[in-house]
Amino acid sequence: MAPVESCEFKPGSRHYLVERCMDFSKAIFIREFETMLLALFAQGKLNGTVHTCVGQETIPLAIAPFTIKGDMVFSNHRGHGHFLAFGGSSKFLLAEVLGKKCGVSGGIGGSQHLYADNFISNGIQAGLTPAAVGYAYVNKLKENKNISLVFVGDGTLGEGLLYESLNMAAIYEVPVLFVLENNGYAQSTPFAMIKRGELRQRIEGFGVSYVNTSIWSDDLESVAEEAVNACRSGKPVFLEIGCYRLNSHSKGDDNRAPAEIKMYHEKDPIHRFELEFPVDAEAFRTEAKIRLTAELEEVDLAEDLKSMPRHEYIYYQPVKWSALQDSQPHRINKLINLSLSRLLDNPASLMLGEDIMDTTPYTPGMYGGAFKVSAGLSSRFPGRVINTPIAEASVVGFALGAALNGYRAVSEIMFGDFLSLGFDQLLQQVSKIPEMYGRKISLPMIIRTPMGGRRGYGPTHSQNIEKHFMFLPNIRMLALNTFVNPVKIFECIESAEDQPVILIEDKIGYTRQLFDFHIRGYKVFQSDEEFPTLIFRPEAIRPNVTIFCYGGMADEVTAALEEMLVEDVYPEIICPVSLSPLNIYPLTESIRSTDRLCIVEEGSKFGAISSEILAYILTHKIQLDKVFRWSNESIIPCSRKGEQTVIPNRNNILSKIVKFVHD
Repeated sequence: MAPVESCEFKPGSRHYLVERCMDFSKAIFIREFETMLLALFAQGKLNGTVHTCVGQETIPLAIAPFTIKGDMVFSNHRGHGHFLAFGGSSKFLLAEVLGKKCGVSGGIGGSQHLYADNFISNGIQAGLTPAAVGYAYVNKLKENKNISLVFVGDGTLGEGLLYESLNMAAIYEVPVLFVLENNGYAQSTPFAMIKRGELRQRIEGFGVSYVNTSIWSDDLESVAEEAVNACRSGKPVFLEIGCYRLNSHSKGDDNRAPAEIKMYHEKDPIHRFELEFPVDAEAFRTEAKIRLTAELEEVDLAEDLKSMPRHEYIYYQPVKWSALQDSQPHRINKLINLSLSRLLDNPASLMLGEDIMDTTPYTPGMYGGAFKVSAGLSSRFPGRVINTPIAEASVVGFALGAALNGYRAVSEIMFGDFLSLGFDQLLQQVSKIPEMYGRKISLPMIIRTPMGGRRGYGPTHSQNIEKHFMFLPNIRMLALNTFVNPVKIFECIESAEDQPVILIEDKIGYTRQLFDFHIRGYKVFQSDEEFPTLIFRPEAIRPNVTIFCYGGMADEVTAALEEMLVEDVYPEIICPVSLSPLNIYPLTESIRSTDRLCIVEEGSKFGAISSEILAYILTHKIQLDKVFRWSNESIIPCSRKGEQTVIPNRNNILSKIVKFVHD
């Protein structure tokens, strides 16, 4: 039984080959390109993996004639044919696969990670589908006629992210064309083994138009044109194209029956063209080989990529200090709201998240976010402050797509605990896209989320899990506290290099006023860094311990400070805003004076920022007499008394640090 049931082929039909719009010279060129890659691999000249599209070349060629300038293609691991069909350079693609600095992605991306003005690919299944939706949403806001095209394989139908993306595309009615290349196999697993129900019903269940055809059908081009035009009119479309991969999944991993492969080779459109028009086919093939041979000779002489820049997550940079004088009678959540409003004053910006709108056509009552941070914004900026489904991965991916299309995008994750659901998008897409295509790609996006306990929300709504997201390449992590004005932090984010930012906001801090600190004998200073570090310093006495904390722990530590002084504990408190990367200078200068370090974290200390700090101190042989870490190593209970015993707070911080200093 054939793995793809929509195969229709009319042997000997000149109409099938001649009266179609297909440019077989391009199809044969793509096949020769792919065949050359396999030959280079066999010769040991190609490093890594390569997934050829032999058998599927006609799909992008059927769609490309109906695209216009400004359309964006989101491709996948089997994307060479897509890249070439939509105008990419074969020479620089070849250079990329061979690891040359002049390659499409500077030799970094290889076969699967390609970038051009109208093209981006990534090897994670469904990884770019929410980005395609976000990109298309910005096209809708711009009121242009451009569309997103995102290619997926039948194996991708197992990924939940695809369905999140389909849902969001339908909800927001955005012009995105999902193209399913159904070749019947997910690597070695037949589609029949992992398919249940009818695909049309799945897609139409989201309210997305579904059309299908196959590479063997006379209507391939006309159906492709119909799908593109329908999408360009302003709605999502799902186009399934039946096909067959004639080569193995990558280089040689093939467990299919030889007789099945032979049968599909006989049906292959390029093979049929070669039988019907041997002279033309041979001319096309010869021309392709001459061109590719010349390009290979030129690329062989090009410089190899031999090194990559290192990321410094903890660095040492001297700072200057000035007195902190930014006390205001405003609550932190109001100041964040003001910051977001100012950001959204720029029309090339948007914000999305769960339950962030004030009202909806179905709910007249005011809401404005779980912690009221977004109150009033959707009323001021309709269409650019939007509620999303509960789909954190797609909320992050949507913002990524919007950023790729030139908008500054803010994603709100309702609780920090839920950020783990977006981890794949942050790790595999957001952190790598700025760098892995051999050029600097700006991603002006902010992922905001409240962290922390002390509100009785229990085990899945109270955790500080930021350690899992620290020190990701190209992503800055900031932790707000109640001493530094959020307005200034947002201004710095906007004026800084356009890189992704994860912004940690303390739940308890939302309700507190800015800079509510008055302890006799202590002054607060801020560094001259873009994102300042704070130092709480005794004026008339030498400190005898350094305390490092951040975010909500700054309030808890300073709340215990007066009682520490009574116990002859005189701490110097270091509190950074930027956690990743982290400037270690203020901390090392302090511990050179005190020789004692206590690190207070609300989350678990294992594999956390305290571990990296201590590793730095040890590696750089910085003298330290005593070290203590106070953190939470338990699941957080809903019980108020139970919660107070596991999360660092003013009472247990006091007792632990007093004991630490005097033992």
